[in-house]
Amino acid sequence: MNKHLSLLPRMAANNIRKNGQVYFPYLGVSIFAMFTYFVFDLVKSNDIMDTLPRAVYVTMLVGIGFSLLGIIMIPFLYYTNSFLIKRRKKELGLYSILGLEKKHIGIMMLYESLIMYVIVVVSAIVLGLIFSKLIFLLLLNLAKMPVEVEFGISIGAITDTLGFYAFITGLNLLVNLIQVGKANPVELMSDSKRGEKEPKLIWLWSVIGVAALVLGYQMAVNAQLDSMIFTDFFLAVFLVIIGTYFLFTSGSIASLRFLKGRKKFYYRPENFITISGMLYRMKKSAASLSNICIFSTMVIITVVCTTAVYMGMDVIVASSFSREIEIYYYGKEWVEEEVLREGAMELAKRNQIELQDVLSYSYVEIRAFKKDNAFLKEGDSYNYSNWKTFLLMTEEEYNLLEGTQVTVRPGEILLLSEGADYGGDSVYFEEREYQIQEELKESKVVKKVPENGFADIYVVVFADREELDQVSQIYGVDGYESRSYLYGFLPEGVQENIDNFSRELEAYVNGLKGFAQYKDYRELMKERESMYGGLLFIGIFFGAIFLICLLIIMYYKQITEGVEDQKNFDIMQKVGMGDREIRRTIKKQISMVFILPLLGAICHSAIGAKMVYVLLGSIGFFEKELLNVCALGICLVFAVVYILSYRRTSIAYYRIVRKMN
Repeated sequence: MNKHLSLLPRMAANNIRKNGQVYFPYLGVSIFAMFTYFVFDLVKSNDIMDTLPRAVYVTMLVGIGFSLLGIIMIPFLYYTNSFLIKRRKKELGLYSILGLEKKHIGIMMLYESLIMYVIVVVSAIVLGLIFSKLIFLLLLNLAKMPVEVEFGISIGAITDTLGFYAFITGLNLLVNLIQVGKANPVELMSDSKRGEKEPKLIWLWSVIGVAALVLGYQMAVNAQLDSMIFTDFFLAVFLVIIGTYFLFTSGSIASLRFLKGRKKFYYRPENFITISGMLYRMKKSAASLSNICIFSTMVIITVVCTTAVYMGMDVIVASSFSREIEIYYYGKEWVEEEVLREGAMELAKRNQIELQDVLSYSYVEIRAFKKDNAFLKEGDSYNYSNWKTFLLMTEEEYNLLEGTQVTVRPGEILLLSEGADYGGDSVYFEEREYQIQEELKESKVVKKVPENGFADIYVVVFADREELDQVSQIYGVDGYESRSYLYGFLPEGVQENIDNFSRELEAYVNGLKGFAQYKDYRELMKERESMYGGLLFIGIFFGAIFLICLLIIMYYKQITEGVEDQKNFDIMQKVGMGDREIRRTIKKQISMVFILPLLGAICHSAIGAKMVYVLLGSIGFFEKELLNVCALGICLVFAVVYILSYRRTSIAYYRIVRKMN
């Protein structure tokens, strides 16, 4: 007993070393997973995060990413562990036949887990301590925060990592012990060679898979930017995952059955081995292929979103603010526009500042509840989406703003919707009807984005002040007494000079007649940049994680199937199959298998691009052409990476099946 126990640690170490082809990739991905987890925790829990300006946004996003990371890592590392235990069952069964009791095998597996645990956590923490500051500076740079900061080490992050991987290691060990404990030596010896039963009701599962996929696609194509967009997104993702799994399972079996029924095709050496080998392990193959497809889609979508946000960050930030500095006046009378302009220009000249993209217009603002083609003064208080803001102006004011010479006829209006087109011929302001002379497509007041379901601003142009006042009074607003005036611009120059100019301008306009509000959005725009920078940080990390997970699944699929096919190719060689035929068979089998997830991922990504566009609209991204260009480029790059990975793993597969027993 003691002799056996003393040998078990050495046997455990030798097992890891001798099975390096299987263990080393698992150790590598575990180190990468825990390194990422540790760095996320290190960044999240570091005290410096609380002292940085606008850090609340990045802290929140990193916290969300950290939680999602833990959720992803548990099933993924459990999945990769399943390859290990299947590969080891024959060896463990041999130990049992040679006289090693199951409790000794369990202790040996415990030592193996402890050795791997120490290797993984030590490597991950050491790498994390080496590269954490570099990654932290990347986060600060993406979030456009100060980088002259000290980055300390968090003991809590180390203990979190130790505890988290201890949980994963314990879970995997428990599952392995249960599988080994329930099986007898003969079952362990033959488990890795046992074929899989064909699932029943293939056509039913095919119909369910197609229905789920079509419904998920339909939700993606019909997605609208409204309060349900995030719920619809997660439901669409769930349906696509279910549909993908069922179609890869039932569809692949149906296709293989069809090919098997074609005798002239099936009874060729390379086709016979390919089809019979795939039918032999159809369930497991379908599961891994569907996972490859889903992870490929995740990589593409994540990188597309990250690239699009990075390239369109300036547009995203600017979409929420018409100008960096805005001055509002309100009431029956206010200072003349020329006086305000001249004063602002004088202060700008004194501070060596240029005022770009100047915007100046007057309007009357009202709120109304939209019901069909009528806008009512009373409505459902809980239905926020139907409450709209109206900016009313006269024909004269509109022409001064836009530099046009349009003429609005009495009883008619010009109408601009910030979001989707209004689409009607007339509109009712309570009982008062106006014909829509023209529905405008653009204005300097707001940027029209038809896909923006959250848009709630309408610009309405009347023939004269009298008609404007009649409508505004319906909603309890005096069109003469409650006029508003906005003067805004983008200041260009040295940052310090802009700061001085802004302070002096605020003091100047505060003393003018009718002054209502001074808004300097520069600080708020920086906060938005910080938030989107945090999104980029998370996107980069998760894109890398999904890609590593994908490559690991591909590698494990190749080596496990290579081990299972080794005997088959050995027999075929003995009956006269040459090396060239073996290579051709391998190439056909691998290409048939791995092309399907790539095509599925590109199809999922193409359909999902519509929903991605709508989702990005929630942060002000409405550059459809930029998103399409990014999606096309990323799909092409990913296809190249995928094919190169396939070629590399196929070499490992070929080396395994060519080994002779």
